[in-house]
Amino acid sequence: MAPILVMKKPRVLILDNSASITGALRSIVKIAIDLGDEFSFSFIIPKHSNSRQWIDRHGFTDISELNFLELSKRPESILFYFPQLLVNVYKLKKYIRQKNIDIIHVNDLYNMLPPLARALGSRLPYVCHVRFLPNPFPIFLFMFWLRVHFRFAHKVILVSDFQRRLLPDNMKLIVIPGELPDGERYPEAIPGESGRKYFLYLSNLIKGKGQDYAIRAFELIHKQLPEWRMKFVGGDMGLKKNKIYSENLNQLVLRSGLADKIEWSGVTDDVEMEYKRSDIVLNFSESESFSMTCLEALYFGRPLIASDCGGPAEIIDHLVTGLLVENRNIEAMANAMLHLALNEQGRMEMALRARDQVRVKFRPENTTDRVKEVYFVALRK
Repeated sequence: MAPILVMKKPRVLILDNSASITGALRSIVKIAIDLGDEFSFSFIIPKHSNSRQWIDRHGFTDISELNFLELSKRPESILFYFPQLLVNVYKLKKYIRQKNIDIIHVNDLYNMLPPLARALGSRLPYVCHVRFLPNPFPIFLFMFWLRVHFRFAHKVILVSDFQRRLLPDNMKLIVIPGELPDGERYPEAIPGESGRKYFLYLSNLIKGKGQDYAIRAFELIHKQLPEWRMKFVGGDMGLKKNKIYSENLNQLVLRSGLADKIEWSGVTDDVEMEYKRSDIVLNFSESESFSMTCLEALYFGRPLIASDCGGPAEIIDHLVTGLLVENRNIEAMANAMLHLALNEQGRMEMALRARDQVRVKFRPENTTDRVKEVYFVALRK
C-alpha cells in the first residue's frame, strides 16, 4: 500500500504593529481564522502589546514580539530607529528560517522590515495591507513608504475604492474590503438597565476618531433624551498623545455637564457584546479608509450613524442601512442622533435591512477568498 502523502500547509507570518486591539488587528485575525484550513499562521507583534492574549484566545499560539519603534520628530526617536530596524531585520530573517515561513503579510504600511529584508537579499514574498488614508502623516513620508512597498511587495492591498482614488496608479494595488465578523454568539439584542438607552462609540481614543464630536452633538440634544446615555469603548493604546486626548475628552464632558450621562470603558475583547447592548452606534471619525466599526455594527444588527469621511460610504447605503452625516458637522450629527433615538421602529427596520445587505456584499468570495488567491499567486512566483 502506497504511503499517504500529507501536504504541508504554507506558513504565513503576520507582522502587526498594533500596541492594542485595533480594527486592523481584528481584520487580519479574521483572515487568519477564515484561512486556517489552508495556511498556518504565526504572528509578530510589538513588545508589551496588550493584544497578545486576545490573539491567543482566537487559537493562534505562535506569537513572538519585536521592539517596534515608532518614528517621530523627537531626536532620540530618529537616532534609535534605524539601528533598531536593522536589528529587527536580523531577528526577522532568523525567525523565518526557524519557522520555515513561506510568505509574510505585513499589516501596516509603515512597517519596513519585509522590504528591507528583501533589499538585503531575502527572496521571501510578502504582501502589504494599507489600512489608513494618507492624511494623518506627512505626505512625503506616506509616499516614501508606499513606493518602497511598490518596489518589493507582491501586492499592496487597499480596503476601499475611496482609498485607491487618493493614491497613484500601480499594477500592484488591489482593493479587498474588510471581512465580516466570525459569526454571532448572543441574541440579536441584550437589554441594558431598565429605562436606559445607549449610544455606543467603539473606537480607541485617538485624535481624529471623532469622540469629541459625539460629545458635542450629545450636548445639543441630551435634554430631549433624558433616558439616553453614551458609552465609549476603547483605550489610549499606552501612547502619550492618546492619553492627552483622553484627558481633553474628560474635560469636555465636565464642561458640557454630561458627567452623569457618559460612561467610559476600556478596551474590550468582546465587541459583539458591546454592540448587542447598544441602541445606536456612532462613528464620527474625520477620516476612515474603511471602518470595521461600521461593518461590525451593521453585521450585528445595530442602527448606525457615521460621518461621510471616506470608507463608511462604501459600507452604508444612506437612509437604507444607516445614516451618513457631513464630516465634522456637529449639528448634523445631533439631528441624526435625535431622529433615530425618537424613531425606534424606523431604526430597527433600517438595522434589519443592514444585516441582510452587508452579509451579501461582504461575503467571503469578495473578501477573504481574494486574500487567499493573493497568497497562492505570490507563492507560485
